[in-house]
Amino acid sequence: MADRYAAAVENVVYIRRPASTPLRPLAQLLLVLATCMAPQADAAPEPERVDHITWLTSDNSTAINPNANGVTDRVVRYLSVWWPGVTHEIVVANAKRSWQMIESGQQVCRANMVRTPEREKVAYFINTQLTPPSQLVVRRDKLTRLPRTSSGEVLLPPLLADTSLRGALVDGRSYGTAVDEMIAKRPAGSSVTLYSPRDFGGRLLQMVSLDRADYSIEPDMALVMMGEPKDLVTVPIRGASDPVMAGIACPRTPWGLAAIRGIDRAFGRPEGAASLRQGLMHWLTPETQAHYAKEFDQFYRERSRPSKIVP
Repeated sequence: MADRYAAAVENVVYIRRPASTPLRPLAQLLLVLATCMAPQADAAPEPERVDHITWLTSDNSTAINPNANGVTDRVVRYLSVWWPGVTHEIVVANAKRSWQMIESGQQVCRANMVRTPEREKVAYFINTQLTPPSQLVVRRDKLTRLPRTSSGEVLLPPLLADTSLRGALVDGRSYGTAVDEMIAKRPAGSSVTLYSPRDFGGRLLQMVSLDRADYSIEPDMALVMMGEPKDLVTVPIRGASDPVMAGIACPRTPWGLAAIRGIDRAFGRPEGAASLRQGLMHWLTPETQAHYAKEFDQFYRERSRPSKIVP
């Protein structure tokens, strides 16, 4: 079966040309004249070779669910079949450190990164997941203290300005454009602390559970990974109800372009879309799956074909 899969993957063979034999004097003269008279064109650069990818991932040892480490593992297992000849190494790095390494052009990639216009300036992306929006995670006994609309949505700007409630957020992480903008505009005296945990954010949820912080921001699936602690509850954030696009990011370098194109070729087929969909649905409740069913169907239909990647 693996051989059959491998045969379906596009392989590129790189050939080194041997040095040319010396030309005779007359031939040399004719060649020089022809070169001078012919219009000059820039030689196309050789495509970058990708034979190894280092994958950055969070340390999810705080998660109770044993499958919480599966996002990057699943990507690597799939690529091992559909992009043979490339070796993969998984290295633990938090969100802030991962982004620093990508920005500096190191030969690393990271899965499940929220895609934003600012990040696209320094990284190549392919879309791999359309995830439900992040929500506020709060202790149940603090729920009544939140500023909320009549429909129950939390008003994030007033909450961020409330110094009596302690927020715990992940430094260097994007929560989606809408939420990122609200966080960036918080007052200077805000009681929000930015942390750089090694994991996906589970340690911050533990802080909220232990009353060392009052709230954090995470998608519902983070609580599933943590075993759905009964003392925590999620609240939708007003102005941030749209699904968030996430994907695989590699540095905006020739190597990164070659890597992201190879990854996209592997995932840009029905089998790739099916693998990605199965990986996400594992973490979503039936209610969430039903609520975003149309968006999911459209996204994975597009994901079953190669993307257009502009250098």
